[in-house]
Amino acid sequence: MAEVQRNGSRRATIKMPEFLREPIEQAQARLVQIEENAQKALKDLVVRGREGRKELEALVTKLSRDERVADLKIRIEKLRVTGAERADEWRDKAEVFRAEALERVMELQGKAVSFLGVATREQVEELHRELDRLARKIEKQAKARKVRKPAVRAEG
Repeated sequence: MAEVQRNGSRRATIKMPEFLREPIEQAQARLVQIEENAQKALKDLVVRGREGRKELEALVTKLSRDERVADLKIRIEKLRVTGAERADEWRDKAEVFRAEALERVMELQGKAVSFLGVATREQVEELHRELDRLARKIEKQAKARKVRKPAVRAEG
């Protein structure tokens, strides 16, 4: 069995039986080897990452210096400006067309109304206002009659 001894520095040391010491030392040696391999792999990955970044930066620099890319940027900007101008033209044309169509529809509506002998909206609204005015006048007269009626006299 393992025995624990205390040193003066409060550190415990464990005495192990011999049959456990060898497998534990082998496991520790394997852990050290795994750690060393992991460190090497990590360093390798860091180096590869730096190299990849340098390659990417070189490609970006090469592309930014390429005349074709600069030419494409100029063409795209020209197309954007031209597209915006044409969109404004078409928007103006569409607005003119809409205004003309609305005017024609109103004209045709007026012709249809006059042909059919039907009142226009304005005429109906005017008639409605006149009816409201007459209704208020009748209500005033009805209230005035109620007030004027004399009280019923008692005959006696």
